Amino acid sequence: MHTLPPNAPNNLYEAFAYIGSVTKPTIDDLKLMVILEAAGKVMYDDLAAGADPQVRALLIDSGDDELAHARRLSKAIGKLTGTDYPVPEPTENPYLTGWVKPDLTADLLNSLAQAEFGGEALYEHWAENCDNSEVRQLFRQNGREETSHGHRLKGVSELLAL
Repeated sequence: MHTLPPNAPNNLYEAFAYIGSVTKPTIDDLKLMVILEAAGKVMYDDLAAGADPQVRALLIDSGDDELAHARRLSKAIGKLTGTDYPVPEPTENPYLTGWVKPDLTADLLNSLAQAEFGGEALYEHWAENCDNSEVRQLFRQNGREETSHGHRLKGVSELLAL
């Protein structure tokens, strides 16, 4: 099992709440976010399972982007410390232990969309509070994609409402 950073929240939902409050991340906060973004890949893939092909494709695209975010954060940690932080495999991700896929509903997707829109602001705050220009660029790229996910999820929500 991938090891959580010291003092990390014990479960996925507490971790999301905690990370949403961070404006100037420590290296441990960035490690936590790597784990959360990697969990997002699995969560979107699980939601996609059993969905109609158009919805499935959009959710899988969002999951692939979440994994790309985790990899960018790993690279950011490497730029700040000299060593990239490994992205956990799904079977090694401590925040996926006991995670149960919720029902795929328009309400769930609208809630996720709002969280994704908040992701852009989060990454922007992180960029503003970072002295490393390369890391700022990585944060901002992740943030722009979070907004794309939000719009994508709104579109999926509309497809489900039809």
